[in-house]
Amino acid sequence: MLIGILGFFTLMAFIAAVVGIVRGEPGVTESLVLAGCLALLGLAVAVWRRVR
Repeated sequence: MLIGILGFFTLMAFIAAVVGIVRGEPGVTESLVLAGCLALLGLAVAVWRRVR
């Protein structure tokens, strides 16, 4: 369930980052949020694989 929630927020952060780049306003905040979400998602998947 945690992986699903993190996946959703990672997808939303990715969309926000892409929209900012397309509009010509790339922001550091959107990129850092996306990087943080990706790191948390990767960590959750790694822990899930180890436990499973």
